This record gives sequence, structure tokens and C-alpha cells, in this order.
Amino acid sequence: ATVSVLYWSLRYKKRATTQMPNSSTSSSSSSKPSERSDISVDASNVAESRGSVAFDYNVREVTGVRLSMSMSNVVETRGQWNSRLDYLMVLLGYAIGIGNIWRFPYLVAQNGGGAFVVAYLVCLILIVAPVFLMELIWGQQTQKSTMECLKSIHPRWYGVGISSAILVVLVTTYYNLLLAYCLLYIYHSFNSTLPWTGTPTAAEDFWYDDILGIISKEELEDGVMGKMHGHIVLALVIVYIFIALALFKGHKSLAGAAKIMVITPVVLLIVLLVRTFTLDGMEKGLEFYLGTFDSDKLTSGNVWAAACGQIMFSLSPGMGTAITMSSYAPLDEDVFKVNAIVTICNSTFSLIGGLAIFGILGHVSYESCLNDGPDCKSVEELASLSGSGLAFISIAAGLGTFGSGWAQSLSVLFFLMLFTLGLDSSFAWMETINTYVNDFLSERNPVSRPAKWKTSVATSILFFLCGLPFCTGMGNYLLNTFDHFATTYVLLIVVWFELIALITDYGVENLMSVGKMVPWVWRICLKYVAPTGVLALTIFLIVEDVRESYEGYPPNLIAVGWNLAFVPILPVFYYLFKHSRPVEPESGHRYWVSFMTASNADETQRILPPSAPPFPATTGGTFEQQHDMFNPLATLERMQNQQDPDPSAPEAVEKRNVPPQDELLP
Repeated sequence: ATVSVLYWSLRYKKRATTQMPNSSTSSSSSSKPSERSDISVDASNVAESRGSVAFDYNVREVTGVRLSMSMSNVVETRGQWNSRLDYLMVLLGYAIGIGNIWRFPYLVAQNGGGAFVVAYLVCLILIVAPVFLMELIWGQQTQKSTMECLKSIHPRWYGVGISSAILVVLVTTYYNLLLAYCLLYIYHSFNSTLPWTGTPTAAEDFWYDDILGIISKEELEDGVMGKMHGHIVLALVIVYIFIALALFKGHKSLAGAAKIMVITPVVLLIVLLVRTFTLDGMEKGLEFYLGTFDSDKLTSGNVWAAACGQIMFSLSPGMGTAITMSSYAPLDEDVFKVNAIVTICNSTFSLIGGLAIFGILGHVSYESCLNDGPDCKSVEELASLSGSGLAFISIAAGLGTFGSGWAQSLSVLFFLMLFTLGLDSSFAWMETINTYVNDFLSERNPVSRPAKWKTSVATSILFFLCGLPFCTGMGNYLLNTFDHFATTYVLLIVVWFELIALITDYGVENLMSVGKMVPWVWRICLKYVAPTGVLALTIFLIVEDVRESYEGYPPNLIAVGWNLAFVPILPVFYYLFKHSRPVEPESGHRYWVSFMTASNADETQRILPPSAPPFPATTGGTFEQQHDMFNPLATLERMQNQQDPDPSAPEAVEKRNVPPQDELLP
């Protein structure tokens, strides 16, 4: 696996081909006004960049032969991916996570087997895949992180970006505890005898007593936190060391780490799957997984809610990571293809992972029923645990039945697979947060950008400190509360408002990339099906939680959960009321995108602001030639290639009187 990663890294590593003029050219051009004949452009802040330069500009004047633009916010982008493979690998690592292994099989077992898979695929195609594509396009076209991207659509949506940032902060706070648990199980897997084997309740006792040191619900209701567990703290330190090192150079080092963290779990899953197929009784688990199809379940709202929720939380649109990672993608990147690869691979990994999980559960059921005693358990009973319970109790106990040697080896492989699956998702979330921090600091001090390694180390230390309450006796209760309330409700509400922003301000018809529009079926889904489905799922989950207390937790913890669900979305309503009156989008992004994609002069005039003068008709030529006038880089190049006019011409005399470019800046 290591050799293959190194090979493909060297094979595909390449730098962006588009380069800005060198610093000497830029400085010389900024020291005097342009002396070209027909186009006046203020580009004094064009900075050298490895990748590309993103421009926010407003069309000031359009006449028959003259175009005057002011690039009022010429900003240096954060760079681009070294290769298209880097971009794809990071998104794959972000999408494929722990939930693909320890939640998907549980939902299949509880919701009619194959019927759930059908509902899952329908929700993927009609709701989640179009929304994920929408975010990829937004990030690519704006070249901005989530908050600035949504603000550029319209200032009223800035609050949605803030809520998305709060969501990824909340998730990162507790998510890395799951990776710490995996490290502890990997460590104990090197014992000559696995500590969670020996008795029927050994796996459960080891998980709750030795790993979590969990307190009782009575103590929880009395407000007892329990003691801090040093072994969890130490494991959490190791996790954040991995994160800080992986993000030491920002998204560049993230790309290298993602290749390893995507390939490794695939290799481990294949090894685990091959070994599983040799186990006695594995066919019982596969029969339950593949042979059960309860068609009546397709008429149940619970099944559709579970299916939509699973794929929604797996790809996780609304967390801002898809937008932020796509902001590093070049404008000619085919995000349609990227979206197809990521969604297909994510779902395929879940389906294949289910084969390994149910194969192991079938073997455990077979072993437990050899003597027909009271300890005999069916596959359905074993799969009734979800999340950490399935991985750290049911599967852990099953791995202990593989025999000496094999039990330790496969235990290491299984928990290492979980660790790598979770780690690359954590990498993507932490890089999203680091990007927010770097963008904020760059706005405060545009002259010097903060060193990315400093941001990585600082955020790792901060989130480690925020994770300490989860290392206590009440930590697992707190983790489940965060996971259920914060992740579920905030994510769904953010996605719903993103769809409203698309419909009302951005325009579904303007959702395009590399000259291609989103397929008409998905445009209908984005306009009608997705908003309806997300809203229905949100209401359904609220009703369920109001009807019955989550996991029987005490009222004080449930109160914390509801605050986690609705306090993070307050910025959404603040900015909606603040910008309730219709105004033009702050950066004119919708018009900028349309300039670059309109096919003729009439279409371009249609999407211009109402106050804009008539757009000059083009006189044929290629697509690139017709729209070259709206490309700032092409404009600068054209200016440099033009011949100097006659010094005595009126136009030349007028240009000699133009004030320095610094005075033209707004």
C-alpha cells in the first residue's frame, strides 16, 4: 500500500499550469497607469500566486467599444491542489467515514434489509447527490470558503455560513474521541489474550468499565461528571498530533495524508472480507443482509427518514467542507465527474463493508448457538446495536472467536480501518476550520498571511482542550448528545437554507461548471424534491424527539441537546432579518458566473443587473473569444500585446492625465 501511494503521488503530482506574471512585471505595471487604448482596468493589487487569482469586480460601464472595470477586491486565492487526484482523494476521505461501517449495517438490520438499501439509493440520487454537487460548484466558482461563498450570493445568507462553521466546530470537538477509542482497542489487541473475550459479557464490561469508565444515569442526573480518564486523554493527544502533522502545510499536506488514509482502509477491508468468507456460519449473516427484503417497510416513514438521514450524514453537505475543499479546485475541474465518483464510492464502501460486518456477525451467531444454550443469539439480535456499541461490543466479541493469532491480527486490522476512516474525515473538518481562521486573519491583515503550521498547531491544541470533558465518566453521554442533536438538526437546517439561497438568489439555472449545466432532472430535484425532503426529515425527527426522550437521558442533558440544536442557527435568522430588504448581492457573484457561461449577447443582457446599460453584441468568434473581455487575466494580457497609439492622438493625451492607479481604488 505504501509503495502504491508513493507511485501514484509521483505519477500525478503536478503544478498548476496557469501562472501570474512574475513579481517584477507586476510591480512595474503597478507603478504607472495603463497606456492602452480602449480598456481601463485597475489591477494594482494583483499578487503573484501559485494557482490563480480570484477577482470580485463590478461592471461600471459598458458601451459599444469601451469597457471600464474596477476590480475593487482583487484577492489572492489560497492556492490550488497540486493535481486533480489530490482534490478527489480529499473528498473521498471526507465522505467515507466511520458511519459507513458501524451505522449502515445497523440501519439495514432494523429497516427491512434490502428495502432500506432501495430507499437509501433513491434518497442518494434524488436529494443528497444534487445538494453535494451544488456545494462543489459553489466552492469552485467562488474560490472562497463557506461563509464568504454564501455571503457573495447575498449578504442575507452569511448567517448560514456562520452556522455551518459552528456545526463543523461542534462535530470536531467530540468526533476525535471516537478515534481515541480506536487507538485504545488497537493497543489492547496486541495482548496474547484479547481483554474483551472470555465471558459472554466480557466485551460489554471492557467497553463500559475499562475504556469509558462510565457513570450511571442516576449520577448523571445528579450532575456528576466523573473522573478524568488518563488513558483516553493520552490517546486523544496522539490523535491531535496526527492531525497537526497532517495539516502542517495546509491543504497541500492534507492531500498527501488523504491518499494514505483513503487507500489504507480499502486494503484493510479487502483483507478482512477475504478472511470473513472463510468463517463457519458467515452465510447466516450474509443471508440476513442480502436475502431479506421487506417490501412493506417501503411504506414506512421511519425507513425513509433513516435512509435519507444516513446518506445525508455520510456525505455531510452543510458542514462547509465540500465548499471549502472545492475552493482550491481550478475553474476547469469537472466537478460533475468528481461528484459521481465520490457518491458512488461512498455508497459502494458502505455496501461492501456490510458484507464484512454481517459475515462476522453470522460467525458469532453460529458460535453462540453451538450448544443451544441461553447465550445463543441471532444475527438480528447481534446487529441491534448501533454505532460504538456495534463496533466495540458486537464486532469486538466476534473478532475474539477467530482463534489465537487470527483474533489479534484481525482485531488490529479492524480497528485500524476504523481509525483511518475517521482520521481522514477529521483531517478535512480541521482543514475547513483552519481555512476559516486563515481567511479571517488575512482580512484583518491582508499584507501578511498567517503561517499555516501555526494555525494547525493552535487549532489542534484548542480542540484538544475542548475535548477533555468527553474524557470524563459522563463523556460518552455527552458525546451521544452532541452527535444526535448538534449534528442532526443543525446540518439539516443549514442544508435547507442553502437550498432556499439557491432557489431565491443564486438561481438553479445558473448552477453550472465547465460550461455545463446541472441535468434538468437534478434541477427539478434541487428546486422541489430536496427542500421538501430535508424539511420533512427535520420535522419528523423533531416530533420523534419531543415524543420520547432521547435514550432515556435525564432532562438536564436533554436541555443541553436542544440548545446544541437551535442556538447554532441563530445567526441564520439574525442575518435574514438584517438584510430583509432586497438588495443587490455584495460581490455580484451571480452575474459574474453568468458572464462566464452565457452563450450569446442576448443571454448576457438578460442576466445583467437592471441598471446595467445594453450589452454590446458580439461579432461571432469562439466561446472564449466572445467572453474574453470579462476575463481579467486575458484583459491584462491583451493590454500588454496591443500597440501603443499615436502620442499626438487625443486618446493618448487623455491617458497621460490619468491619476496613479492607487488613487483609482475605491
